Amino acid sequence: MSTDLKELLIIPDRPLAEEIQREMEGAGIYSLLQSDNPAASVMSIYGGPSVSESITILVHQDTYDRAIEFIQTSPYWELLN
Repeated sequence: MSTDLKELLIIPDRPLAEEIQREMEGAGIYSLLQSDNPAASVMSIYGGPSVSESITILVHQDTYDRAIEFIQTSPYWELLN
């Protein structure tokens, strides 16, 4: 099993990305969330939730096909390009 990660989705909403991550974990598909603005969580404390960031959901390449199937059959199917 290799250590390569593959991009599944890019979402401009952290709470939604965390929700998708939890749902996938419930299905046995583990993922990582990567922000394009790592300081956003700290900045949101001072500036409120208006801090912009894009969250990339990454999955291991061995589970990518399962993750795609999961997204296609979930309420999040519209997020796939």
